[in-house]
Amino acid sequence: MSKFKPTIGIEIHTQLATKSKMFCSCDNDSRQSKPNTNICPVCMALPGTLPVVNKGAVEMAIKMAKGFNAKVASTTTFDRKNYFYPDSPKGYQITQMDHPIIQDGFVEILISGEFKKIGVHHAHLEEDAGKLTHPHGADYSLVDFNRAGTPLVEIVSEPDINSPEEAKRYIQEIYNIVTSLGICNGDMEHGNFKFDLNVSVSDSDELGTKVELKNLNSFRNAERALKFEIQRQIELLEQGEKVEQETRGWNDAKSKTFSQRSKEEANDYRYFPEPDIPPINLSDDLVEEIQKEIKILPIVIRKELNSIGLSVDDQDLLISQPKTIEIFNTAQKILKNEKLVKKAVNWLVGDFQAIKSDSKNDLTGENLAELVKLIDDGEISSKIGKEIFAEVCEGKSPSEIIESKGLVQLSDDDELNSIIEKIIKENPKPVEDYRLGSEKVLGFFVGQVMKETKGQANPSKVNELVVKLLKG
Repeated sequence: MSKFKPTIGIEIHTQLATKSKMFCSCDNDSRQSKPNTNICPVCMALPGTLPVVNKGAVEMAIKMAKGFNAKVASTTTFDRKNYFYPDSPKGYQITQMDHPIIQDGFVEILISGEFKKIGVHHAHLEEDAGKLTHPHGADYSLVDFNRAGTPLVEIVSEPDINSPEEAKRYIQEIYNIVTSLGICNGDMEHGNFKFDLNVSVSDSDELGTKVELKNLNSFRNAERALKFEIQRQIELLEQGEKVEQETRGWNDAKSKTFSQRSKEEANDYRYFPEPDIPPINLSDDLVEEIQKEIKILPIVIRKELNSIGLSVDDQDLLISQPKTIEIFNTAQKILKNEKLVKKAVNWLVGDFQAIKSDSKNDLTGENLAELVKLIDDGEISSKIGKEIFAEVCEGKSPSEIIESKGLVQLSDDDELNSIIEKIIKENPKPVEDYRLGSEKVLGFFVGQVMKETKGQANPSKVNELVVKLLKG
């Protein structure tokens, strides 16, 4: 075991799902747009233009604060971060340095069966830059400014993370929060959610030299990049060399990090207050009104799912699907009983996942709860439940489907006894095998009864009656 301890801090850039950009009225969704068509004099920084803060972006940030158990600043201000790069038309970025909108929060992650708090130092509003593309074989680059001015919230963690596994879970938890609250579309391929990883290693209480891993957009690659970088730094120190403070990228094909540039310090950007945007005052009443819209947070659901023994992977599956979680919440309130809630969850992580992309997804929590109860009460078999589930997912009531198709489970002793006696009479050899001690033929008889009743017989009742008649 290495004597070196990693320390990791993470900056997550979340694109907000607003209709317009951060400081102008241009369309914020350019996924299907031609390059440089969703632009205007404001986001292109033409002389004489002035930015106007997007109210929707501020409201989304206030919701985000609730997800992070964080404070919302009573007064928040914007600043200029000065740097020249071809994809930044202003020559600076409007961001928040001194008075960010979100301050002093935390999120909880589930790691090795235990919940751990990771501090959120702050999160601030800012605008995104444009997009550079580099045509293969060309000696030039192209700039698309459609993304310039897109609203972002940058979420800055405390350095509370000590392993690649914790880092991955933290990023996933933030992703779950912002997508479930409708703040971010979560399309990582289109840059909706990306992150920078700051990592150092040390064999003492003093922190080591920090290296930044820039612009990752995959949970898996975040973990892989950290594992490589931690080992790279340990090997340098063990060989008596120094770790250089720098920015590094991740080469997925080679599974290694590579040097990009020396790391800038904050004073390199010459921050100063944005002169064109006055301070924004946010009252407690306004914050409370906006946060009141939030029904339930992902961590509450995770703790409930964890308490009924659901695996972390299945928890992630449910939590990452807002529609599915809505179904779960409703079904849970109706069912209440932990055993039945677990059965509802099994439907959602199993059959529902296979069906929801292939059919009209109108499953409701009420109909799922009804289906679970019908099976548990013996009204229908689980086999019948599976047969009608696709129709239930189309929004139909299980009771109505069962009634219209005559699928009510057969549990009447006299009727079942009559069927079982007929099957026993027609199969003397399995009867003899059972009486000679072969228990496995029970399955044969139960199967024959289920076939005869087209799956409508109650399997446990059938098993009980078969044993009774065979012994009689």
